[in-house]
Amino acid sequence: MIKRVSIIRSKRTSIINKKYSKIIIALVVVLILGVGVTAWAYNYYFTLPPEPDPEKDLVNKEEIEKSEIAKELGEYTILVLGLDKTMGHTNRTDTIILATIDAENRKAKMLSIPRDTRVKVKGHYEKINSAYVYGGVDLTKEALRDFLGIEIDRYLIVNFQSVIDVVDAIDGIEVDVPVRMYKPLEDIDLKPGEQKLDGRGALAYSRFRDTSEGDIGRVKRQHEVIKLVGEKVTSVQGIKKIPSLIDILMKNVETDIPKKEIGALAKLFPDIMENEISSLVLPGESKKVDGLWYYIPDENKISGK
Repeated sequence: MIKRVSIIRSKRTSIINKKYSKIIIALVVVLILGVGVTAWAYNYYFTLPPEPDPEKDLVNKEEIEKSEIAKELGEYTILVLGLDKTMGHTNRTDTIILATIDAENRKAKMLSIPRDTRVKVKGHYEKINSAYVYGGVDLTKEALRDFLGIEIDRYLIVNFQSVIDVVDAIDGIEVDVPVRMYKPLEDIDLKPGEQKLDGRGALAYSRFRDTSEGDIGRVKRQHEVIKLVGEKVTSVQGIKKIPSLIDILMKNVETDIPKKEIGALAKLFPDIMENEISSLVLPGESKKVDGLWYYIPDENKISGK
């Protein structure tokens, strides 16, 4: 039987500050479960409710429904892949996240897996992002299952174009770029300092990794962009743009999550937002192996294998 993965926290593990935790779930809002959850938000803010029953009866009925949904879903894990289709790289997964939802306890955790993580793919050590090149989402799921010992229920693939379109739709985000970020082959050209980034600039900022922290720094910047986007989307002005965001996501998201399950997750979403959400990065460090740089996981901090 395949066991569930458990990440042991330590000072060396890159754990995102608690103040980011609820915003990380904005990734679910904006990029992961966007269609279902933004639809929930749209209905909540723009649709008049039917004539209510007594308040107590409504609360009890809603809670019973949520409990039934939670029991049916149990622990629900979604593999989220950010697919880089820029510059002709149609098969590269630049972002890999395992989003695990504990439906019964209304909690969630996000595990970011650096794309250079060294794992076995088809019996040979490779970077995890090569699995998608060789065998698409199925091989990626298989490699992660064998490595982490975790069953993956569903997948969701996000085209990076959606990041550009979403940020442009909310009129950009304000970012303090810490260093010169220049990598023309990846369409990255940012100067240091506080500035407003459009969609292309925000994507460039979140993808740059040529700093001392490498991939870990890149993951932190991705979370920062998620935080900033989440703040704007959930603002009064941002809420008004949800219908256009749904349209963007419909064009740029591929998933095997059935509509019924998206609706069920959306109903649990407000409760999940209220609880503590763990957000962490696979523990490890960058090392050179046979002349190539890899992210080597610290297996002493990963149990359940």
